[in-house]
Amino acid sequence: MNASTAVHEPGRRIVRSRERSRKPVRRALVSIHRWSALILGTVLVVQSTSGAILLYHAELFRAQHASFYRHTDAPPVIDNEQAVALVRATDPDFAVGWVGVDGGVIAIGNAQYTAAYSVDPGTGRINERVNLTDGVLGWLANLHNCAFGCARYSGAIPIMENQAPLIDIKWGAVILGSLGTLLVTLAVSGVVIWWPSLRRNGFRVRLRKGRFARDRDLHDVIGVLAVPFLLVWGITGTTIEWPAVQRAWLVATGGNTTLERTERFFEPRSSGAGTALLSIGEAGAIAQRAAPGRLAYLLLPTDTAPYYRAAVAGAYSPREHRLFYSGDVLVYVNAYDGADVKVVDASHDRPLANTFYAKVFEPAHFGWLVNGWWRLVWLVFGLTPLALAVTGLSTWLFRRRTERRRNGARA
Repeated sequence: MNASTAVHEPGRRIVRSRERSRKPVRRALVSIHRWSALILGTVLVVQSTSGAILLYHAELFRAQHASFYRHTDAPPVIDNEQAVALVRATDPDFAVGWVGVDGGVIAIGNAQYTAAYSVDPGTGRINERVNLTDGVLGWLANLHNCAFGCARYSGAIPIMENQAPLIDIKWGAVILGSLGTLLVTLAVSGVVIWWPSLRRNGFRVRLRKGRFARDRDLHDVIGVLAVPFLLVWGITGTTIEWPAVQRAWLVATGGNTTLERTERFFEPRSSGAGTALLSIGEAGAIAQRAAPGRLAYLLLPTDTAPYYRAAVAGAYSPREHRLFYSGDVLVYVNAYDGADVKVVDASHDRPLANTFYAKVFEPAHFGWLVNGWWRLVWLVFGLTPLALAVTGLSTWLFRRRTERRRNGARA
């Protein structure tokens, strides 16, 4: 042994011992990644694929109900107040809950958010009434958003609305939150498993080395490129369903956990006897003065909630491309006192973490903050779990067949 070998031999032993110590961790990650994907992968693929379709929920709904959106380009001859009065006169049993503008028509919906009438503002005529929660789109929305736990949507399963024991969330939320956690686990473990092969293969796909090499490389490259989107969907999918995780996320990023809850409530000042109820037009004008922008929709007052709730889309509206409910600034207006107003805007008087979550992070889950063309990027990455399932299953089956052949040859 020469001097050079004597000097470097201890260093090599240290490197080898470190590699040995890492192998159990790597094997554990591989097992977690592989078996969680094999056991729950089908459910996750169904969830992610349905979400990819629902990225175009608004566009698909408008195409399906073209007559609902039929309108003229003439100047308006009817406003929101008159449109609501027209619907009430036409269908007295229809409990009007909100009014808004979508696709050029005035939409008047019921308090249960299950049906809506449309009125052409240029002619002042009712187009038709449609159900908002039935059909294939309603079924997909129930699957993806509620795990069939929303009674008003088609395909509802009653047990999914029940509270899970020991935790204050429904069974549907338990399933969806678990799938979000699984998606984060698969994304992180996949990157850790892939990282050592970065120097060897990088982002290369070996198309001429057989099916196994091709599918394995495709699995690695597609998975790594999709990690940012997968993490966003996984984290937000969990925080939306599990409030405790959302609060933990805000704490970890420097946010305030009390704002989200306190700003959802409004206690109007008591009005004097005989005070007149503000009209829909007056409430809408007050809301737009308090928060300049486009009035997306207005929830009407009730006996238990004697105030208007106006959703206004400002200069930057991360929910701009959402169906019907597109406003992002909420304005409470006392139904009997126009001076009693409360504005809830995630971009003001909040820590940056809260603003980022409400204005970017959560809307990014649904693709609301970009138009239909940019949403194609969301669609492509939304289908990556399906591609990963196909390539991952292909490589796993190849390995299984190879092992069986080897075992048979040894026997």
